[in-house]
Amino acid sequence: MILSDRRGYTVLKRVLLHLSGSFGADQVIELGARISHRTSARLRGLSTLDTSGLQNAGHLDSAAYAVSESHRIAHAERRQRISHQQMEQVGQRYQIDFDTLGIEGNPIQSLVREAQYHDLLITRSADHARQLPGELNAPELIELVVQSRQPVYISRGSNTNPNRFLLVYDGSESSARVIRTFLTQKPVRSAHCRLLGVGAAADPSSKLLNSMRDYCEARHADLEVGRLAGSPRKVLIPYARKWAPDVVVMGVPRVTGLWRRIRGHVALDFLHHTQFDLYLMG
Repeated sequence: MILSDRRGYTVLKRVLLHLSGSFGADQVIELGARISHRTSARLRGLSTLDTSGLQNAGHLDSAAYAVSESHRIAHAERRQRISHQQMEQVGQRYQIDFDTLGIEGNPIQSLVREAQYHDLLITRSADHARQLPGELNAPELIELVVQSRQPVYISRGSNTNPNRFLLVYDGSESSARVIRTFLTQKPVRSAHCRLLGVGAAADPSSKLLNSMRDYCEARHADLEVGRLAGSPRKVLIPYARKWAPDVVVMGVPRVTGLWRRIRGHVALDFLHHTQFDLYLMG
């Protein structure tokens, strides 16, 4: 059952962990277990095996393609099986309520479908140079965020105990919603947060940032507040590198058209050009 507080925002009770079998998956499992232990949430590990390539091989004349797809799927199965075993060990060590599930299907569709029964989805963004076949790339991760109704925590596989959070507020409903959800879920104990007004919210004559600051301060005592003028795509990453957050919290606008969604959003820039973890919501 998904619970909400009196203001209607989701309380963190069920966490979905994507068991991709990627490099650094053990660190992501550790992160998911810590969050679940901290919040007393139930944790489900889900692996999704995409067999569509093998099914399509029946329509092709190339035997080499079918053999290649069979090897890819077998390798993915082995990696995912290891992730399931790692989660069993970590779940028992933390003594949390957990289970694991393996299914076949399109990874994005499968994760979106299962995420609707959970409050938070945790997944992994592998380095491009170490990305394995079948893992979600940066544009696909953004598509996952846009399709999902729940927040998505994208780990880079290195930090299992995040503490510094940069809350990016541009005045849009998507950025307001992700900040409200993050402060309600409180996945990390004693988090140090900085609320940063960018875009329309960076205008000193606007009351947008003041209103969001009042909201955040009523729910989180340890809060810094700042403004950052200029185009977010040009100034936000240099600013983030200087402030050095563990996690960047930002909204992803729900605009029509896949190409326009993934072409120019700053969250995609962060995935391509930084190693910060991201907490995103469409």
